[in-house]
Amino acid sequence: MIVLLVDSLMPDTLEDCIRHRTAPALQFLISRGRYWPNCVTVFPTMTASVDSSLLTGVYPDVHRVPGLIWYSPEEEAIVNYINGWKCVRKLGITRCAQNVLYSLNEKHLSKQTTTLFEELDKLGVSSASINAMVHRGSRKHKIRLPFLVHLATGFRFRQDISGPDILTLGAMADTKIERHIPARLRRGGQLYGINDSYAVSVLKHLIQSGEQPDFTLAYLPDNDHRVHKSNPAHAESSLIQVDKHIQSLLDTFGPWDRALEQNIIIIISDHGQTRIGRGKQFNIDLDRLLHSFRVLQLGEHVAGHELIVCNNERMAYIYPLKPAIEPEVIEKLVGEARIDLIAWKEADGVRVKEGGSGREVYFARSGPYMDMYQSAWDIIGEWEVLDLRTEGSRIHYGDYPDVLSRLYGALYSQDIPMIVITARPRYEFKSRHHPTHLNGGSHGSLHKYDSFIPLIVAGTQHPVKEPPRLVDLKHFVMELFVHKVAAP
Repeated sequence: MIVLLVDSLMPDTLEDCIRHRTAPALQFLISRGRYWPNCVTVFPTMTASVDSSLLTGVYPDVHRVPGLIWYSPEEEAIVNYINGWKCVRKLGITRCAQNVLYSLNEKHLSKQTTTLFEELDKLGVSSASINAMVHRGSRKHKIRLPFLVHLATGFRFRQDISGPDILTLGAMADTKIERHIPARLRRGGQLYGINDSYAVSVLKHLIQSGEQPDFTLAYLPDNDHRVHKSNPAHAESSLIQVDKHIQSLLDTFGPWDRALEQNIIIIISDHGQTRIGRGKQFNIDLDRLLHSFRVLQLGEHVAGHELIVCNNERMAYIYPLKPAIEPEVIEKLVGEARIDLIAWKEADGVRVKEGGSGREVYFARSGPYMDMYQSAWDIIGEWEVLDLRTEGSRIHYGDYPDVLSRLYGALYSQDIPMIVITARPRYEFKSRHHPTHLNGGSHGSLHKYDSFIPLIVAGTQHPVKEPPRLVDLKHFVMELFVHKVAAP
């Protein structure tokens, strides 16, 4: 089985390419398999939390990785898994490298959950992770940082990391595969191998050498970088480049049909992107909005501050360090009409207010209403805030797919007071040192633009749980391998 995780792959863009016949490899896989344009990803729609759910099959309230940027009270520090070079410089490259290369998998990802790689290993199924951010497995691998990165971290990073049988993190993991990959693909300008060409080259080598494991997850990040810089409306040209890599992969087998005779191939994304407006008014400046509070700035110590803001582009976590100020903070946020939703924990449930209007709704687990994913909820207040409607006791989602489980999962990912805010379509949050994307693409929110991703499954007719969600893919993969192992 080969799973290709294409960063920021969006259903509309994929369908444009299919209609224009500019993505023959993806067209082939769809024509020989099954395609869903309405697979729902996890919230926040940021790679770290999404990949953690993909590998564990649970939401952040269980796997405990809240987002790409979040506050750790144990460390009394903001955790940043490398988002924005200005942020990295302020926090320190050593700390950020430690977070993304070691702590995410070895400390932050809950030991109470098991990853797909760990469960496959128990079945005796071999596996590989190619450049994926979340990769915890049963084997230990040595990190080998490129000289310039090693120098920047003061030569202090020497921990082993866990992963499946085969692990690559571009050129930063010590693997015998590297000598088979062109040097130009693992240099600094190519993000030290964290790029599509490197990942596909590794996968092709495994296939051609006869060393392909039973299961391979390969992460293709380049599409995300390009869409951020342009915008989702111009994403077709970017996806054409991704498709060329997939064509090259299929060519490895000779006739493309042979690839599906020998493999199950799955294509999935981590999130979509929303086009951000051109003018500065489309950036919601959180420093300015919350200037009346003592907000922790990057590089400062926590002592003496009232708020911590962790900006995840189109969503943010806001941590009130003094419980008494939470109502005042919420009132300030509600007064900003460009903010879409403001949510916080209350009495084992979640209360949500709409930016500008102040309309509100409360929901909690268990209750008389059932959604399409067979989760039961109690909902009190104005359902329109979350674009919910009901037929009898059945909940139907609108602009915020699977919003109840996803929002609950984010807010209960930590056992401390926290507020979630999301931006309306076309808007994103701005904070000092954080990247912004005016007239480009951005993500992070609950809105369907950020949340619907495509799912392609080819090479098997094994039933997929519908409507599909990224969080259910682990169970689908395990079912296939359990049946394979159990077969006589």
